Amino acid sequence: MRTRKLLVYLLGSLFIAVMAITLVASDADKSADRKSATASTMPASKLFDSLGNEPDVVYLIANSSVVFGPDPHGRSEEITFLGPVTVPKWPMKGYGRRVLADGRQQIDIELTQSELTGESYFLNGPVVLGEHPDLRSLGTITERPRAELAQASSADKKPSDAKKSDNKDKRGDSEKADSEKADSEKPDGEKADIKKADLGQAGAEQDKNRPAAIASQVEEVPADFVVERKVLMTTAKGILYNETAVPVRGRIDSIPPISFQGTPVGVNTFRGMELPIALLDKEGVVNGWFYAKAHMAYAVLPAAVERSYIKGTIELRSGDKVETIEIAGPAEIHHLTAPGSSTKTDIEVMMLALRGHSNLLGGNIMVTETFSDRDHFSRGHMTWSGTSGDATFDLFVDLYTPSDKLTTNANSPLPVDGRFVDTKVNGRMDKGKLQLPMVAGTGHFTTSGARFLYNEAEKPVVELVKMNLDLSQVQ
Repeated sequence: MRTRKLLVYLLGSLFIAVMAITLVASDADKSADRKSATASTMPASKLFDSLGNEPDVVYLIANSSVVFGPDPHGRSEEITFLGPVTVPKWPMKGYGRRVLADGRQQIDIELTQSELTGESYFLNGPVVLGEHPDLRSLGTITERPRAELAQASSADKKPSDAKKSDNKDKRGDSEKADSEKADSEKPDGEKADIKKADLGQAGAEQDKNRPAAIASQVEEVPADFVVERKVLMTTAKGILYNETAVPVRGRIDSIPPISFQGTPVGVNTFRGMELPIALLDKEGVVNGWFYAKAHMAYAVLPAAVERSYIKGTIELRSGDKVETIEIAGPAEIHHLTAPGSSTKTDIEVMMLALRGHSNLLGGNIMVTETFSDRDHFSRGHMTWSGTSGDATFDLFVDLYTPSDKLTTNANSPLPVDGRFVDTKVNGRMDKGKLQLPMVAGTGHFTTSGARFLYNEAEKPVVELVKMNLDLSQVQ
């Protein structure tokens, strides 16, 4: 009797288990069917169909005009922020994809985990731009109307531009062939020690990715990007945040929207609208402003990032008065092509914050790199010999003073020459899909040729006679 009861019990348990498995499998099949049905009813989109279920991480360059203090008419400063930003989006959980009434498709995105750092003249120190834990920066990416795309594509395709691009490609191929030939003829001991393999994803993939991105400008359907930007700003004088969002808009041609050297002007560039916007302190009182003068950003993918500390001097002249000022502060230099990957590579100075004190200008000063996304860039070249390289580049600078912001003429940068020594990979920025090698070295650089610095009324105020700059890895 006991054996029979036990057998009945076991058979009953087995039946229940089988039914549970069957129901779970049935539910899974129904869920898969629903997803399949949703996918099949959604029209194809070249921009959205290939997106993966993982957030993008971009290295963002942002420039914001900020007023510190409650008066929106107070003096503003333009701060350049750099760092990684995480961007989750559809098809990740919680983000949608839809077809609008006019047939265009749209997906949801968000900006999270920003780690953007800049330097403030007025606060005499760093400012960190992050995300507010309670105020989300939500947005969308929407396909542009195809009629507008056709008109824009037709207007952009000029025969002269195509010819220039073709010539540039031919020059690049020629320089690459010359470089490879020169490297092959060197003794092993003289070849560059910095290999593409040592520079990770960004360095090894850069040359391959850039042409593909440029080609996609014609093939890809550009889209409109908008995000309601809210931030948490950490400063030497406390925390500031904005409850009223800054609408940030742009036109993009890829996801993630990287701005390469060949990207057309205005594409993959984001600009803040509806400014000024109040910044609140931790008590909720207005104590700063995102000002209307500048609020824009774009994402880059350098082959390597070099963060250095600079000490040096700047020589200024006003009439018969000449002053030499000691300056020091952080700098960030981007290697646009992998350092040492060929005999000649490209660099760009992205950020300077060199502080000092000037009797001639009436107090503390700070030399910064002049931010631009279209008119001018502080770019140049390096010619390598092993792990050291001779550098030549243009440098556009702003000089913050107690009374003015002075700047070089847009058509007359400072010519800079010098040498990087013992350049090597000393770390890596690994965040999600973003993998950027960090390189370091020492060096000495000088400017040649004096340049006038102009105020915002475009009147010359002081002459910058010379700069001497020494790079080191530590402060």
